[in-house]
Amino acid sequence: MIVVRRGRPPQHVRRSPEIDELFRAMMSSRSHTEWRPPLDVYQTTDAIEVVAEIAGLDREQIEVMIEGDTISLRGHRPDPAACDHRSFHQARIAYGDFAIDVVVPIPVDAEGATASYENGFLRVSVPLTQPTTIVSTASSSESSQDVDIRRDRSNA
Repeated sequence: MIVVRRGRPPQHVRRSPEIDELFRAMMSSRSHTEWRPPLDVYQTTDAIEVVAEIAGLDREQIEVMIEGDTISLRGHRPDPAACDHRSFHQARIAYGDFAIDVVVPIPVDAEGATASYENGFLRVSVPLTQPTTIVSTASSSESSQDVDIRRDRSNA
């Protein structure tokens, strides 16, 4: 025998409105969350370079922050053809707020950083700090070992 129950499910079985909203946001073709621009991060002999592809912006719409070991890129790309009555066949260009953080695994000089924006590419260059060389000056017969720290300024 098959039993079919009709009516409202018990409270512990019902979905919460928050879960429904989460599913709606995930299934939406045009979510209102921040997007992450594609980027390249690489090291040269004297700097960390970050190149982000963020076409369609003015320089004033881009914010670059360097705090400690993190380079943060933020901004907003407006939708130039925004209207309420359009239906997409394909939607692959992200609009709205964007944000991305790049954690740099080596010490950098934030004060010497430069940024440029040209042809839809943001280029951020952050110089590496000068390496530190540790040289021991203690002789093998001494019980304590003093260590001098010398800055390598050969590249300066």
